[in-house]
Amino acid sequence: MSQTDIKSPADVRRHSQELAARRAGDDRALRWGKVAKRITWMILIAAAFLAYYLLDKLQEALSLLK
Repeated sequence: MSQTDIKSPADVRRHSQELAARRAGDDRALRWGKVAKRITWMILIAAAFLAYYLLDKLQEALSLLK
């Protein structure tokens, strides 16, 4: 990563335009971030489904005790 000297509002504008011009596919860190985000969401969805399933089975087991 290169260090950027930002001293004026024009420098901020120029730097933000340079960042906006870069595509996400070109930056390795952004690609890995997207992959990590997708994996995290898949794990969370799977964990939520598993928790729902286990609670449903627990309710069925407890209803047999009545």
